[in-house]
Amino acid sequence: MKSMRMASCSEGWEVCPPHEQAYESTPRLFSLPEPTSKQPRAISIAIRVWLYPVMSTFLSGGLDGDALIGKTDDIRARAALIERAKAWRWAGTTSVAVLEVLVGFASLALFLLRPREKEYLWFGLSMIFYACPGLLDTHMQFHPFSLQLHDVIVQIAAAASEITLIAFYFCLLRGRRNWLFWLSAFSPSIFILFLFADFHLVGNLLSAAAWNAIGTLQFAPISIWILSLLIRRAVEGLPDARLLLGPVLLQQLAGIVDNLSIVMLQAGLIRQRPDWIERTLQWPLTISILAIADAVFILAILGVLIYRFTRTRQHEEKLSNELEAARAVQQVLIPAEIPPVPGFTIESIYMPASQVGGDFFQIIPLSEGGMLVIIGDVSGKGMPAAMTVSLLVGTVRTLAHFTQSPAAILSAMNQRMLARSAGGFTTCLVLRAGSDGSLTLANAGHIAPYLNGAELPLENGLPLGLAADALYAESNFSLTEGKQLTLMTDGIVEARGNNGELFGFERTRELAAESAELIAQSAKGFGQEDDITVLTIARLTVGEKSITQVTTPTLSPSAA
Repeated sequence: MKSMRMASCSEGWEVCPPHEQAYESTPRLFSLPEPTSKQPRAISIAIRVWLYPVMSTFLSGGLDGDALIGKTDDIRARAALIERAKAWRWAGTTSVAVLEVLVGFASLALFLLRPREKEYLWFGLSMIFYACPGLLDTHMQFHPFSLQLHDVIVQIAAAASEITLIAFYFCLLRGRRNWLFWLSAFSPSIFILFLFADFHLVGNLLSAAAWNAIGTLQFAPISIWILSLLIRRAVEGLPDARLLLGPVLLQQLAGIVDNLSIVMLQAGLIRQRPDWIERTLQWPLTISILAIADAVFILAILGVLIYRFTRTRQHEEKLSNELEAARAVQQVLIPAEIPPVPGFTIESIYMPASQVGGDFFQIIPLSEGGMLVIIGDVSGKGMPAAMTVSLLVGTVRTLAHFTQSPAAILSAMNQRMLARSAGGFTTCLVLRAGSDGSLTLANAGHIAPYLNGAELPLENGLPLGLAADALYAESNFSLTEGKQLTLMTDGIVEARGNNGELFGFERTRELAAESAELIAQSAKGFGQEDDITVLTIARLTVGEKSITQVTTPTLSPSAA
């Protein structure tokens, strides 16, 4: 028996008009008919060829090589060699496509670990879409596949990969939605609509050179937007942009060279593409310059994402440690219990808006009777606020041994803040309550207290930490038996509802004579935005037992 290898474009007469379908196929083997007698006879072989119109401008048509006739084993051996050579020739393209798939899934895995950082999602999807043309092209070399369907799939995958890549750069480099961004985002969509409008009509009206020129220009706004964003962020000092600038420039340059050579070939300006473009490396695999640039780009992006993931994780661990330390400091500084003060009932409640707040208060019983009460609100949150609170509370506890003057205490706290704190300010109110109900107050920009529901008219000084020459005046009042003094931080009046309305001073005044628990819960239910602290001090009648009640949150390490 004899066999014949026919050209790859010969897939059978059903592929020719009027039922045209363009295929790229593997070498085909056909068996010649057995002779019916010992007498030799002639065998006629007819090969019908149809050339895909889109390729007619740069292909001359006909068989891809010669038809071979010979013994079955010889022809099969020759076909196997051709297949093996083709597999080796396409190994570079296949390797890059597999690399894209692996990197894509690795990026999606990082996204599952950090779902709030969408750059991992967009890059993973982009790499998978990028891999589709390479995997499909490899498949076509060994299995018949419609060229029309191939072109549609490749264009959809290319558009999807570019759109997701735009989203990736936008998230990674914090891009802006300017006109160039929208032009870049819209350009792939235009080409898809153009492709689906009438594929055959487009193929017949446009030459392959024009088709490729349009495809190249289509993605020009994307390249310009990516490069301009990268350069701007690199100049601004963003480390991710600086690491990516070189690989992206290499990829864009390789893409320009590759597309330009195709357009020049199809326009007839050159007879064939330079060999170094397709065979930049020939060992250990045959790899084109574009594939090399893509591989460098992919590995660079993966390295940047892993570096970014590690950097963010380390930052979060550092922040968590600082937060834990700040919580520990605050748990010490916010009193868990208050010793009874004869002649008074004291109720306090503290509700931080976050894990570590800026509110603080101290109640220090005096040896001659009565007490010092300090309440304040430090600007900022976290460890800096906790350290400022620590500084102020330490100052108050030290000063209480030498003076009970609210104005003198505020002045000393102000000087200590100016000397030791790095910016920021603190509102603070200091109260000395005597056993006879006398009240002496000095205020540094804090919300005024309420006496039995009425706001006290205090002279107001500057918040602590703003001016070295700040002066604080003292005001005197009296707390009679059965009456209540209410002190609070501005988290009450600044509570904000869903419609943006503030809790305000009017509602605060109406609740000022109620319990600390009721005041705090009312503001929190309205819409808490800042830390809430409320202290109520009621003077008892003779013979009543002093009571203190402290409500503070349970701050567990796992709550971070």
